Amino acid sequence: MRSITIACRLMVFSLLLAACQKADFDKTPTGEGIDDGSFRIKSPVSLSTIALNSAIPTQNVVFSWSSAKPGVNKPLTYKWIAVPKDGNINEFKFELPADNDGKDTKLTITQEKLDQFLASKGVTEKGTIELKWSVQASNGETQVISEDVAILTLKCFQDGATPFMLYGPEPIIDPQAIDFLSATGKFNFRWQKSVPKTGGPAVKYRVLFALEANDFSKPLFTIESDNNGNDSGLVLTYKRLNDSLNKAGETDLTKDDRLKWTVQATSGNWNQQSDNINALNLVREVKFYIYGSINGNNINDPVRIIPDLNPSRVTKVFYSYMLFNKNATFKFLGLPGDAGTAYGVTGGSNGEYTTAIGQGSNITIADSGVYRITIDLRVNKIYVQKKAPGTVGSFQGWNTASPNPGTYISRNKFSSVIPSGTGIIFKFHDGGGANDWNDSEPNLVRYWGKDKKQEDVLSNAGDAGNLSVPDNKLTRVLWDASDYRKLKYKTFDAAMYLIGSATPGGWSNGSDLLPALTYQSNGKWKANVTLIPGEFKFLLVKNTWDYNYGGTAPDASGNLLSGGGVKPDGSNIIISTGGTYTVEIDEISSTYKVTLVP
Repeated sequence: MRSITIACRLMVFSLLLAACQKADFDKTPTGEGIDDGSFRIKSPVSLSTIALNSAIPTQNVVFSWSSAKPGVNKPLTYKWIAVPKDGNINEFKFELPADNDGKDTKLTITQEKLDQFLASKGVTEKGTIELKWSVQASNGETQVISEDVAILTLKCFQDGATPFMLYGPEPIIDPQAIDFLSATGKFNFRWQKSVPKTGGPAVKYRVLFALEANDFSKPLFTIESDNNGNDSGLVLTYKRLNDSLNKAGETDLTKDDRLKWTVQATSGNWNQQSDNINALNLVREVKFYIYGSINGNNINDPVRIIPDLNPSRVTKVFYSYMLFNKNATFKFLGLPGDAGTAYGVTGGSNGEYTTAIGQGSNITIADSGVYRITIDLRVNKIYVQKKAPGTVGSFQGWNTASPNPGTYISRNKFSSVIPSGTGIIFKFHDGGGANDWNDSEPNLVRYWGKDKKQEDVLSNAGDAGNLSVPDNKLTRVLWDASDYRKLKYKTFDAAMYLIGSATPGGWSNGSDLLPALTYQSNGKWKANVTLIPGEFKFLLVKNTWDYNYGGTAPDASGNLLSGGGVKPDGSNIIISTGGTYTVEIDEISSTYKVTLVP
């Protein structure tokens, strides 16, 4: 009896133990379904167009997709399927097996075979069909269509042309300067020949140009290749390129022309664009010069002057602001080294002269000073006027008859000191009559405001904005035409220092020990300074030698005490005896004075 009881208890315990154990489910799939969650189309993407090219019938078209996840053991096969665009993909009319007897996740088919396949499905010769396509995966029992469906336009064989590459010019990334008036300057565009389909129409070419940010669907302009479009090349002169840009509305010569180009080969109704695209970034320049006593009469290395970029004057009017000595002589010049392109005086007087190419005598400067010299090739006139860019603005009542003077820093570079104030606005102006803003002719006033598109660039357009200076700061503003296409301006805190071995700061242009002069008014600076025997110059801006004045005499010691002239980058001024001196400089009259304090 006891044995039976124990046995019963063991049976109950075993049942309870079994009831408490966690069920162990088999996670391995046992069905033959297909997981289509990752089964996606790769290429071509939806809304693509493939134009079958009869000139390259053996070139492949490739459709690709990602793999579907199979069931247990049965491998998958794939096929490309399609219906007309408005059809139901589940009722596909077009089908082709994937590569490798359907095992690969791509379909590779030559253009010729695809064209024949479309014809077998009733697509007309040279016709176009819009399809909706996808991929079907099958394990022999189950078929699954990818959740992706793409729209594709297929164009059957028509005419054709083989792909080709551009040879040159190589991509021009950094803007290349071109003289668009040059009769000899040119680009040589070259590319690989494109071949039509057997028996097809001959290939003709056009070079397509577009702005850097645009595409070639609507090119800026196009030019037929040489030999009426038959050659795989184009010789394009700078002048013709400039004319094409102007005709397309790209007339602003102050900005870089950032272009790109390609070539379109055409055979019958087939257009084939080159496989690559090249950059063509340009700076359009037009150059004119003077030569004479200002450069040692060196006609081979003349002095370049500024082109007037007013649309009605560009290529015809040139000018410059220059410092001339008394009795200086010069001529204008079109091409370096070519006296036949020189322009001299053929008549006239008092700063207004007639001229002609290859004719005339030297222009002579009667008195030393800064002059604006101008040549107007539209009317063959030369103007020599005592003018310099100064400033007019709210700080002086916008008085154009008496601008705040500009002082000569170097050729085509002038500075002007604007007094401290609040809300000061101004423009650069070279002076004229009262309220004189008439710049309709090149012998009248010139003035400049802020360009609306380019930072730190000046513009003489009618909508140019006013310039401004920081509030409550004496400010030096710089008119700078050293870049002949882009007149620029800078602003500095206005200052004047003494620098040199006679000063505590020595020749270090960044020293805190350089004695500072105090601004008086109208370009005048003054200070009492302790100097030791040595030399000094005037420094306008610290940490650079770009802006300094020295004496006009080779040995400036002769100007000491009695005063003398100064000029940019002039000679060192000698102090023979140490002591405290009153040092004065007048930037407007280009004079200085050093007086020993008793």
